[in-house]
Amino acid sequence: MAGALCPYRILEFGGHVAGAALGMLLADQGAEVVKIEPAEGDPLRGHPAFSVWNRGKKSVVLALEQERDASVLNAIIRSSDVLIESFLSSDDRVWPDYRAARYLNRDIIYASLPGFDTDHPGNGMAGLETIIGASTGIYADRSPDGTTGPSFISLPYASIFGAMVAAPAITAALFHRARTGEGQQITVPLYNAMFTAMGASLVSRPDVPSTPAAMSPVIGRFYQCRDDRWVNINAGYERAIRPMLQALGHPEWFDPITAPRLRDDADERRVWEEKFSAVWRHRTALEWERIMEQAGVPCTMCRTIEEWMDTAHAQESGAVVQLNDPAFGPMRQVGIQVRLSETAGEISGPAPNLGQHTEAVMADLPSS
Repeated sequence: MAGALCPYRILEFGGHVAGAALGMLLADQGAEVVKIEPAEGDPLRGHPAFSVWNRGKKSVVLALEQERDASVLNAIIRSSDVLIESFLSSDDRVWPDYRAARYLNRDIIYASLPGFDTDHPGNGMAGLETIIGASTGIYADRSPDGTTGPSFISLPYASIFGAMVAAPAITAALFHRARTGEGQQITVPLYNAMFTAMGASLVSRPDVPSTPAAMSPVIGRFYQCRDDRWVNINAGYERAIRPMLQALGHPEWFDPITAPRLRDDADERRVWEEKFSAVWRHRTALEWERIMEQAGVPCTMCRTIEEWMDTAHAQESGAVVQLNDPAFGPMRQVGIQVRLSETAGEISGPAPNLGQHTEAVMADLPSS
């Protein structure tokens, strides 16, 4: 089955993760994504992440300072439905802006993914993950454990959420164009995309607690088990506490650990915290996961990324697939997570070699 976006050509500029991930999402749904690269290649080339975020695309190398290649680019813009531009900094600008692209193609949909919007004080700063994270509070506060400074997660949260916000915006713009014949400009600042990512964390009502109060102050979220692996358990409410204690072999603990005095008695609370920590040492993390599953208590072993990708569900559902990449050989990649019954989409191939499709794309361009 062909992907839902198979009639459309997407032109992709820039070396930022956000634009690359967005292009991947559209390519997975059948769009022809033409990636414009300089002679030295995308900055991410040589990194395994490049092979994931650029799979199924076509690579065209153009030196835009040269008149011939600039003319080729203009012809590609005329034949494209969408132009994506995503650079770390506006200083990298060597591509047509929306006005220039629209002059060449009035129906073009032009999607920009800057770090910050033009009216933000941070406009002009590089859209680095740490910059966006520091600006939006997406980091861990390490002060409670005695260390200093924020701790940033290694995953490119801002870029991924920017791509996820931009993908439906582009499809909505294509739908609008199909009805009206009008193209338009789309701007998704990564800073703004994080407001979508944070969701309920942004909701503040002084009359409503942010989360329900836990029934017991002694039950933690993580416990180390006999095999030194950890489990994450969510059992701060009565319908989970009782079956959890039953599974732990201590149903008699319910009354003492839910006694209101524990919130004010630090010494007694510490005694119970130690009891809880000790009982989890009786079994392995995987054993506890299975026991708590049978008891109906939310609990899972803390897995590594490799273990998660090796799970039977990941393999059988297509959440993880294997591609033969020209740079790295057989490699596991994330599969297509969207399930469309009639237009399933597909990963059409690995990431392209630098300039692999330059001649073919140029040959297909209409003569001016």
